Amino acid sequence: MYRHFRKHIASFYFVLGIINCAYTQPSDSTSVVVVFEGIDEKYLPKKSRIDSAEIEVTKRTLISEMRSDGFWLASLDSVKYAEDTLIIFGYQGKSFDAIEVSITDKKNVVSKLSRFPKIKSRQLSSPDRVESEIVELLDYLEANGYPFASFTLDSTQMLEETLQVFFQLNLGTRITYDSLEVKPAGLVKPVFLSKYLGLGYGKNYDERDLLEVKDKIEYLPFLSLVNMNTSFQLKKAKVMLDLESRKVNYFDGILGLVPDRDGEGVEVTGELDLSINNLFQSGKKIEVNWKKLEPGSQQLHASYLHPILLGSPLDFYFALDQIRQDTVYSNRSLKLAFDYRPSRRVSMRISYESLLGNELDDQSGASGDFNIDYYGLAATWHKLDQLYNPKEGFKMAWTGNIGRKSITNSVTPIPESTQYRLQAELEWYKRISNRSVIYLASQNGLIFNDYLYLNDLFRLGGLQTIRGFNELEFFASKYTLINLEWRYYLDTSSYLVAFYDQSFLSYEILNGDYSDRPAGLGAGMQFMTERGNFKILYGLGKRDGESFSFVNSKIHFGYTAIF
Repeated sequence: MYRHFRKHIASFYFVLGIINCAYTQPSDSTSVVVVFEGIDEKYLPKKSRIDSAEIEVTKRTLISEMRSDGFWLASLDSVKYAEDTLIIFGYQGKSFDAIEVSITDKKNVVSKLSRFPKIKSRQLSSPDRVESEIVELLDYLEANGYPFASFTLDSTQMLEETLQVFFQLNLGTRITYDSLEVKPAGLVKPVFLSKYLGLGYGKNYDERDLLEVKDKIEYLPFLSLVNMNTSFQLKKAKVMLDLESRKVNYFDGILGLVPDRDGEGVEVTGELDLSINNLFQSGKKIEVNWKKLEPGSQQLHASYLHPILLGSPLDFYFALDQIRQDTVYSNRSLKLAFDYRPSRRVSMRISYESLLGNELDDQSGASGDFNIDYYGLAATWHKLDQLYNPKEGFKMAWTGNIGRKSITNSVTPIPESTQYRLQAELEWYKRISNRSVIYLASQNGLIFNDYLYLNDLFRLGGLQTIRGFNELEFFASKYTLINLEWRYYLDTSSYLVAFYDQSFLSYEILNGDYSDRPAGLGAGMQFMTERGNFKILYGLGKRDGESFSFVNSKIHFGYTAIF
């Protein structure tokens, strides 16, 4: 609100004090002959007849050029207007190589402010340098509770060959944040939101905090910003936010009963998905996903997100993952992570993961018993037109993990070793018409160790990776996957899609190796409604030695109810 206003005032006082230009423009918009007196010819405009609407611009340009050449005291003092001729009397003055700038603070407040920036050079070589130095000081004051601070010209004097300029600092009133007001009430706790937005009670007012409010709220999927207002009373800044809730919670599930393997009972199969955002109106989130699509195999994912941990800028994340692959192996993973967003486009994560692998009854010997303590770093950077359902821009993500691996079930003793797990993802969106969007993505992964088992590896296949195949059908220690889509939007969120997926994957484990180039081709649609998200895709798959075939086609179907 005040940033540009202050910069304008700083420049205005500087120009007013050094360059006293007086000119009244003719009332009509006719061209006149302009004659400058007392100014060197090299600064004069090339044409003598100038449209009256351009005279002010011409005058400013002339003064700017003289100041840039060191004529700091140049001014246009008076005018004489007769018929169609305008005579402007100027003073060019003496040329100075630089000026010396000093700031006076009668109340000695600056000395009490920590890390107050100093003028980088006492002698500045151009007016722009003077202005930039003053603006830097104002930026600091604005970020430390003085949004109304300004500098006025106190005095100037010439000392031998040096022009000395003295500025007087006017701090204005110190402003701190008052309590945050949120409308409608009951949507989110103001205490949580004020900490999340950096607008805590008693903190020094900083306009940059307000400029980031919209972007920060965008990262809260359950809220959208309608309007924001700020008022100043009794040395307090009160921020009022009008918010709107977004339906992002979802629950979906299907259960079935099938005979168990020995034929003496039944076994429960199915899938359950649950996601609840903004628990206790404080931004907390839990997710649970359970899949058991065939007897003997199942997957479980449960996670908890706690934003603004203990009032810090860190988010705490905890996750439990477990996967059982028939009677071959069972893996369990516990992950702890801390997330940090240094800017609206960048997020970072530091994590610890305990991965426990168990071989069950794997007659092939491909699976193993092991324990790995992974330590990881991750970063995400995006430049999207909108964070959710983007149609233009790109997003990049990198994850790196290094862990110490211990193997316990090997007949031949295997020493402890270091295992690396690296992943990189790129998403690119390009709008080619009002309704058409091209989506291109690349996913890449690498696991490196001399003693790998099947249950060490990445799992691919299905709706989220290679369409046209069963979920998690493929194993890989290294892979590259390219997804290409053409989306035709029926509204802002619903679209028809045609896709092609191409992957290159392989693995090398203790008892063998494998490589393949599976691809998926198909089409489908996604519809967003007030009650949920409906998606159906039809895909054909091919791999090395096989071609696309309708016999082995897959239908990927999903419906998620939101509330």
